[in-house]
Amino acid sequence: MRLNSRGFTLLEMMVVIALLAIIMIGLLNLLDTSSRISIVETELADTQENVRFATYHIMRTARMMGSAAMPFAGNIGGSDVWLAGELVSNATGTATTPFGTVSVVAGSDVLTLRGFFEISPFFVDRTAAGATSITIDESADGAVINTNFNNVDHTTIEGRGIFFMGRMDQNEYAVGQIGSGSSKDPDTDTPDRQLVINYGAGTAQWSGLNPAGISVTGGVPFDVYRVGIMDSYTYFVAPDFTLQRLRANASGATSEPVAVNIGSLQVELCVDVDGDNQCDSWLSAPTATQAAGGQVIGMRITVFGRTGREVFGWVEPTSTFQTAAGAAIADINVGNLDRTHKWRRIEVAAALRNYLF
Repeated sequence: MRLNSRGFTLLEMMVVIALLAIIMIGLLNLLDTSSRISIVETELADTQENVRFATYHIMRTARMMGSAAMPFAGNIGGSDVWLAGELVSNATGTATTPFGTVSVVAGSDVLTLRGFFEISPFFVDRTAAGATSITIDESADGAVINTNFNNVDHTTIEGRGIFFMGRMDQNEYAVGQIGSGSSKDPDTDTPDRQLVINYGAGTAQWSGLNPAGISVTGGVPFDVYRVGIMDSYTYFVAPDFTLQRLRANASGATSEPVAVNIGSLQVELCVDVDGDNQCDSWLSAPTATQAAGGQVIGMRITVFGRTGREVFGWVEPTSTFQTAAGAAIADINVGNLDRTHKWRRIEVAAALRNYLF
């Protein structure tokens, strides 16, 4: 008996195989696209986190900068110079900092801040400063007057600045440099430890911060009431797109990474020129003379981050680098930027401790 049935023809089988191949290719393309999107989104999330950390790091330092009567910039011997801070706007590939030349992403700013960032100042007896050293007591008359002794590692302070404060109403201050051989009593002597800091006039990076006619050579020329270990941090974006911090130490200064995938740093200074504690102008590329012409009471910090790899077919909109009114943020030049990466920015305004300036 012959059955009236038959199987698939060769043509039908080929059509089915072709359809299955198309479906598989579509699924693979979908998987590839999904994988690419996932990678980009992961990198973008990492970039945003780096931008947040970099912004916080600089803002925190800016809010701690300054000391006693030292202004952001001022006149010394007839010349306006940077003091507690320094801003190099739109560096062209290299920038001169207080501790040498650094390579910088073109168009990015370079910001130097000085202050007591790691150890708060000490109270001292007004005659404690000798010609080449100062002795700091943990306690006086049975009471602890300096609670920050545990924060001091005397073996790591060489090369940093030492800041002497006199009478606040006279704006007295002097700056030197910490030398070698400083010492601190062991913890077993708590709370009667002593810290002895050796110092001298030091290099121009420190001695150049003194008011006209002031030097610590041979001793501080006024009674000292407080003394601080002064730090100098310089922030810049290196050509490998890492935010670096140049930190003063015994070797002069050492560059330390802060955050990766940072595309640009832009800084503006808020200057009060009439003494009413109100911002009269925001300066994106100030000279030392402009900063010295008033009181720097605020700082606007904008950090731009970019993904580590290019995004296929993507061009970052210019609005990322502009204000709501369409003006360039600070004085950033969009032409210097590789917009085939995805970018993110965070902008913060920090009120500086103007009561110290």
